[in-house]
Amino acid sequence: MSIVEVKKRGKVGLMVCGHKEYWPQFPEMKGQFLKNAADFQKLLESQGVDVITYTNQEGNSMVDTTEDGYKSGLLFKAKDIDLLFLYQTAYVASGRYVQGVIAAGCPVVIVGYQKTRDVSKATIYDEHAGGGACPLPEAYNALTRSGIEPAGLEYGHYLVPNYDDRFTKNISEWCRVATALRSYKGAIFGHLGHTYEGMLDMNFDPTTFTRTFGVHVKMIEMCEFVKYVNEAKESDIKEKIKVMKDTFQFMDPSYDPTTRKVTDEDVEWTARCSVGMDKLVLNNNLSGMAYYYEGIDNEYERVAASMVIGNTLLVSKGVPFAGESDMKTCLAMYTTSVLGCGGSFAEFCSTIFEEDIQMVGHDGPHDIRISDAKPLLRALKVFHGKKGSGLTVDFSLKSGPITMLGLSSDVDGNYSFSVAEGESQKGHKPQNGNTQTRGNFGPGVGEFVEQWSTSGINHHFSLSIGHNASVLQKLAKTLNIPFKQVR
Repeated sequence: MSIVEVKKRGKVGLMVCGHKEYWPQFPEMKGQFLKNAADFQKLLESQGVDVITYTNQEGNSMVDTTEDGYKSGLLFKAKDIDLLFLYQTAYVASGRYVQGVIAAGCPVVIVGYQKTRDVSKATIYDEHAGGGACPLPEAYNALTRSGIEPAGLEYGHYLVPNYDDRFTKNISEWCRVATALRSYKGAIFGHLGHTYEGMLDMNFDPTTFTRTFGVHVKMIEMCEFVKYVNEAKESDIKEKIKVMKDTFQFMDPSYDPTTRKVTDEDVEWTARCSVGMDKLVLNNNLSGMAYYYEGIDNEYERVAASMVIGNTLLVSKGVPFAGESDMKTCLAMYTTSVLGCGGSFAEFCSTIFEEDIQMVGHDGPHDIRISDAKPLLRALKVFHGKKGSGLTVDFSLKSGPITMLGLSSDVDGNYSFSVAEGESQKGHKPQNGNTQTRGNFGPGVGEFVEQWSTSGINHHFSLSIGHNASVLQKLAKTLNIPFKQVR
């Protein structure tokens, strides 16, 4: 289930496969199979995806010939589906559908089911009309030998008209995967400035992003951004100030000497920069952006240091902005967001060994959709390790399940998902203008840090709510990239 609203709907295909040799032997069987498939289609539709089915010459969705299999595949290709569900009604000779799966040209999930029946009285008709496991090994084998590695295989207990909880959960996750795949299509990620000097773990090759995720990386010029900031209309700035006051709780300085009083000038300038960021996103059709720019005591430096509030508002609308120009984490934030889990920019902070707590957070940007309360706005004299000063956001994630997703890359530039599930716990946290969440990732926090650090991850990651490893593993399968679950 999605925790935050997602912008796009995945598009899935449903190929209902049958064995035509049964129809003259058991005249009622095809109709029963179509009813079974209709219940599965209702399950798909309940998950918030668009479902595409094939209609044969008889006016139903049954694919029971090689010709119909191929035609259905062409239809799915033309409709640009993101994921294909290969629904096995009972035993089906694989030659009826393999050409269609090849023609569809997208990840495929094999689906089987079994109805409850009294085996002591089951007829041959009952044995087949209730589905069964028989066709599943052949389907997987035939596709694999045809050069198609299925993304998954799901087999469930069909409790008419619903399915068992495990099966339903897995199908729901596959539908969320389809939505993520849909969201990658046509996505454009801006790259403004350069990665933080010396952070070798964050350097990236834009072409490998296109190769792996199908997204485009667009180079954005700082002068374009500054132009939009300077051209911001007073009416837009006033409206942005209202949004800031409605969204954040403005705070006085805390015990930390780097905090200071929030001034009217801070608010007006930050709002102006936020308006410029909105226009930058709109004019470049950006799905997200990784940015970092220093400047040398000039206007560019002042603008670059005043983006935390604007990027937080954008992140919270599903447009991730990753600081220090970490494109890999920008993609991770986008991924968890389109899966409905939110996504904040984070890294390791303090470790509290006595409580098995690893603090996770950063000085921006953040997803306030998953905050535990109204986020705080503070003014800082310095941004640690960076140039400039200005306004920042201070909050924690909601208590409960959380997931970290990082995008790892190996010596050859190939990507993988690194994932850890934990719990956000209430308790004391610093009041220094940085978001920090008390993360518990099971016993042995020192071992956890070791395991995460050696998974190949860079030092940033997307912090999301919910336990999402299962759906991320499915997504990694469709992307043909490795998946590493640390906890």
